[in-house]
Amino acid sequence: MTRLTEIGRGIGALTLLALLLIAFPVILYGVGGSPLPGHVPTWPQITSALMRPDADHTLFLGTVRLIGWTAWALFATLTGAETLGYLAGRPSPRMPRPARPMQHLARDLVAMTALIFTTSTAITTPVTPTPAHAVTAQADPAQPAKCATILAVETSSPDRDNPAAEAARRAPERRRWRTRTIERGDTLWDIARRHYGSGTRYPKIFEASRKLLQPPGLPRLTDPDRIYPGQRIRLPGLRKNTSRTPTPASRAPRPNDADAPSNGSAQVTPTPPTTSPPQPAEPSTASAPAPSRPVAPATSAPPHAPGATPESPDNAVSTISLVTGTHIGIGLAAALSTALAATRLHRRRRRPLNDKIWPGPGDPEPATPAAVARAHKAHLDSHAERGALVPTNADLIVHDQAAPAPDHITVGTRDGAPVALPLPGLELGLDGPGALDAARAIATELLAKATRDRVELLIPQPDVQELYPSIDHSGPAATLPGLTTVSTLGAAITHLEAEIIHRARLLETTETPDLASLLATDPGEPLPTLLVLATTPEPATNALHAVLQLGRRYGIGGLFCGPRPTGTTAHITDNGTVTSADGPHANALNGARLFHLSPDDATDMLHTLHTATGQPEPAPAEPAAETAPAARLVPPPRSTDQAQPALVELQLLGPVQLHTADGPINTGLRRSSRSLLTYLALHPNGVSRDQGTAALWPDHDPDTATTMFHTAISNTRKILRQATGLREPMFIIHAASHYRLDPHLTDSDLWRLTTTLEHARQATNDTERTQALQPLPSLYTADFATDQIHEWAEAHREYLRRTVVDALAHLAQLTQDDHPDQALATLEHALRHDPYSEHLHRNIMKLQAHLGRPDAVRRTYQLLTTRLAELDTEPDDQTHQLMTQLCRT
Repeated sequence: MTRLTEIGRGIGALTLLALLLIAFPVILYGVGGSPLPGHVPTWPQITSALMRPDADHTLFLGTVRLIGWTAWALFATLTGAETLGYLAGRPSPRMPRPARPMQHLARDLVAMTALIFTTSTAITTPVTPTPAHAVTAQADPAQPAKCATILAVETSSPDRDNPAAEAARRAPERRRWRTRTIERGDTLWDIARRHYGSGTRYPKIFEASRKLLQPPGLPRLTDPDRIYPGQRIRLPGLRKNTSRTPTPASRAPRPNDADAPSNGSAQVTPTPPTTSPPQPAEPSTASAPAPSRPVAPATSAPPHAPGATPESPDNAVSTISLVTGTHIGIGLAAALSTALAATRLHRRRRRPLNDKIWPGPGDPEPATPAAVARAHKAHLDSHAERGALVPTNADLIVHDQAAPAPDHITVGTRDGAPVALPLPGLELGLDGPGALDAARAIATELLAKATRDRVELLIPQPDVQELYPSIDHSGPAATLPGLTTVSTLGAAITHLEAEIIHRARLLETTETPDLASLLATDPGEPLPTLLVLATTPEPATNALHAVLQLGRRYGIGGLFCGPRPTGTTAHITDNGTVTSADGPHANALNGARLFHLSPDDATDMLHTLHTATGQPEPAPAEPAAETAPAARLVPPPRSTDQAQPALVELQLLGPVQLHTADGPINTGLRRSSRSLLTYLALHPNGVSRDQGTAALWPDHDPDTATTMFHTAISNTRKILRQATGLREPMFIIHAASHYRLDPHLTDSDLWRLTTTLEHARQATNDTERTQALQPLPSLYTADFATDQIHEWAEAHREYLRRTVVDALAHLAQLTQDDHPDQALATLEHALRHDPYSEHLHRNIMKLQAHLGRPDAVRRTYQLLTTRLAELDTEPDDQTHQLMTQLCRT
């Protein structure tokens, strides 16, 4: 909508307001007279007027006049209240339901009338010079004729993604705060960083917005990590001189960020972001652009957002190095962690229940590839190190659902700061011995983020074989989401030209300015960020350059193995260091160390991305004896029948917590001590020091790990002695070179659960087993040690969940004939701990049908459909046929 159209709408709204507020009462006064009577009527006059026949319609006309004046007075009052609320930047109190339509009418008219003043201010304000990092276009005679008319070159407004700065420029008066609507891809961290210069101030926005009424259908803000498009937030305490444009150093590129650096104009220098007041942008002209200011391409996110990229306050980015020579960033680690979570949830979805024969045969978890396991551990460590909640598999999937398509990628680090490059319009050539490994790392990260039509990689077949030589290209690699292989680079150029024309027509048809706006209005349109990755022969250089220049507006870029004379070229050593760079992004890349990925590690990662789509996994090998789940389920040494309760209660279901008679121990206990207590509880017969250090600190050298082991024991004893008031007990016993928990002083919910399961295993008939399993729903309240991220903790967490869910399903099988309602409650309890299991949903539907509840069967099937939609899949045909059959009977 153009500014003249907005002004026209504003004038129309102002005219209608004048008619309703001025012309209507004038007409009403001329027809019916004043609303105020000449004198106050007495009670006999009132009763006489009401009792006699209204032959001359005096009473009727008086009633109509009274209603008209009352409606006008109410509308005038609401208009005044909405006007004051708009000027103050706060919503007016919601009126009762009968008056709400009139309030909405007044609010809309006031908002449209304000278009006259806001747009006229924008028109009469001198145009702010485009900052140095805005997109600039240069004519290229080599551009194809059929694409030359598609793209109208645009320059980015510095306040396009900064509503506070734009509003302050339009309205010079100072406001204490104003409201803002959440858009797709927003986080409170990003909004705080853009408005206040620091993302750490996001709690201020959250606290100011918690009680703010939201539009119909949207919940109130109860969690800073859970915000939805369309919600409103308050931005308190804006500075008076917010008319100044934030410098690029105080902002960071994010998905759908219109001011993100673009190829050919931005110079990315990894300098720490500043929180000092922003300075005005340097003036520039089309012929002589101003020198670029340093840009800090930070990618930080809210500290409690699962799957977010963590950063330290000095803008350092976390990296992971493997013994194979692989060096990757936390962005790829987070994406792999999400893929591993999807793989595990698909595994749980397909796993059959051992409900007929319990305990059934063991079904160990397939081993996670070493590179993926290491990246997953580093990603979870990044949450634990900053005190955030460790995300579960379901948390990672839910967070991934809301992630927008990436429009930039972190390719490496320089001086500890991330080096981020924009994807739209990118023309980057990597040259030297480390070029292929660096290109492989970028490609793998984009493929890991490609689900839900967010990214598409276009790679010629010979280059696919160069990047991933160990992959069977007719197997898993051919079915990866986001990977499109073509025969040659010429075919890739033809594909890009067709995509540009398609996207240009879409924007023209929908009358939207860019892809971000189109996806915001129609999220179902598949418009992924498109990147071509190839080795470029010289004859294709000019045509490819023309296509990439046109593709900047349409989310299209290119990454190449080899020099790019028309773009940016970086020479890379075998360890990923950029020794020299030429082109628009040279300042960002010179001296940087790029991420690089070995072919074998890339093969493991692609297999995980393949299984994350729900594809079947290869059968796992038999686990070693010392890691087999059956060996870890050891009955506790302490009998639960003892009359005296233990001094210390170790809670291991849910987050690890210590309790004494005075309550939980919330301070003083180290994270390493909690991990040690968890590991010792899994081995009640004791572990050696070498076993403990290898399990808890596998990445440390033996001397450091031994010191940490002794420190954890010392901290545990000290805290427990202080909490219990006893100086003599050891709590952790050291005997025969082994360490174990003192069973006479310590008890655990895990031990009580293990005892119950062991009693059920030893039962000789169904009656005894049913009686033994009855306490199970009340004992298994949460997953095992949810805040522990060690591999052994994750393995036992999954094993214990499987064991308990199978036991609950078996208990329901034993009781469904005599007590079907009790059996249904048991299955529903199991479903809370394994919500993705199709077999569990089928058992529940069968039992609901047996109880004559077809509506409940449909609801259960719908619940399964909703949960599997998080995994981008749906119930299989067998489940659908079962639902149809049960609803017919």
